[in-house]
Amino acid sequence: MGKLRFLIAIIVGKVSAFLLDKIFKRGTNTPGIIMFKICPDALSRFVMPSKTICVTGTNGKTGTSNLLTHIIRNSGKTVVNNSKGSNMAPGLASALVTQCTLCGKVTADVAVLEVDERSSQYIYTEFTPDFILCTNLFRDSIMRNGHSGFIFDKINDYLNKKTTLVLNGNDAISGLLGEGVCDRVFYSVNKTERSTETCVDTVCDLIACPKCNHKLDYEFFHYNHIGVPKCSHCGFEMPKSRFFASDVDFEKGTFVFNGPLGESLVLPFQKGNFFNVFNITGACAVCRLMGIDLDVIENSIEDLSSKTGRFENKKYNGVEVISMLSKNQNPISCSQSLKFLDSTDKEKDVVLLITDSNDKVHGHEDISWIYDTDFAPLNSENVKTVYVGGSRCYDVATCLEIKGIDTGKLVLFENYDELADTVSKKSIVGRDIVVYFELYATSVVEKIKNAMSQKGDK
Repeated sequence: MGKLRFLIAIIVGKVSAFLLDKIFKRGTNTPGIIMFKICPDALSRFVMPSKTICVTGTNGKTGTSNLLTHIIRNSGKTVVNNSKGSNMAPGLASALVTQCTLCGKVTADVAVLEVDERSSQYIYTEFTPDFILCTNLFRDSIMRNGHSGFIFDKINDYLNKKTTLVLNGNDAISGLLGEGVCDRVFYSVNKTERSTETCVDTVCDLIACPKCNHKLDYEFFHYNHIGVPKCSHCGFEMPKSRFFASDVDFEKGTFVFNGPLGESLVLPFQKGNFFNVFNITGACAVCRLMGIDLDVIENSIEDLSSKTGRFENKKYNGVEVISMLSKNQNPISCSQSLKFLDSTDKEKDVVLLITDSNDKVHGHEDISWIYDTDFAPLNSENVKTVYVGGSRCYDVATCLEIKGIDTGKLVLFENYDELADTVSKKSIVGRDIVVYFELYATSVVEKIKNAMSQKGDK
């Protein structure tokens, strides 16, 4: 009976996935939801590829999983991934059903699956990944996730000893995952010219030693609690990294990836996006563990250097529009994204769409996270106007005023159509427009781009 239910679930899943893709031109978790209605244990019944890689963590999992997929495909292997669907169990099932036989055998060589941190109990109990890459753990979506320790437990409690963990050696929270249970491989980023001796960010999620609870010392900080922690009381320190990034050049947008056999590659990263260095280093570490050649990795990253993650830039009639998805309810992600403003001396206008744009769905969310965000880059002389949009625009404006941002720069719009129209009309040739947006504001970004494309001569 279970096999029959699974067969029916696969057929229905394939049909619904096809129709949604061809008719609505979008990915969705709907096929997976339907499959689970028919066969609740569908995810465990798939015959997974010879290699399965799961990518999880607070920040960077989408960019990292997409980069991994790109490199592995360029190595000549077929890959199934959930880039078009969600990162919870239904999203994974939706991706797998598009590339499997009627018996549930996934026909790809490798599965690269982005996994929501809280979904570990619903995913890692259904199949055992060969690798889990965890990018980092930060405070995130406080009403959903509480704190990083809560998420740590959600992942750690469901790890399988057969899984190899690839962990951020600069993060003493996620870096403790699987201790004494799994094989663990670490990657890290060496000290850079922008590293600091003290935490200069608004938030530091780890100030006490995770082993003895005494005050934790740091050799240096990259940002927030990401750095090189050491405890003078109990001797705690992070294990040595087998893979690491060195010689980060923020002006050129390059760094050197180093491996355990003395191999090294000069690789590009998105200027102003330090997250990208960690994402690339973690992805390269997994690829090397899989035996992928250095030249394949190098060529793949050079090809994708401007396309990874949730970053896009496009020129409209002499105006560069740069859009950056800044994870909602996540002050670290938002703060790091805002540092992009300091990466160029060009004049720019900024559009903030960082709070929930759909109050009917998310109006209950706690917005206190914005007070943990570092908005200081908005005070740069090169930032001329800051457009704040959405029903929460006055809340954001109040926060910005409290944080000392020049209120003379602020222009507020509750109505997104009015915002898009104003931004397009007041845009200046040669001045960048940088749009920070959360997931539910994607349609607003498109309105701005459409308004820009219709301005002046095509």
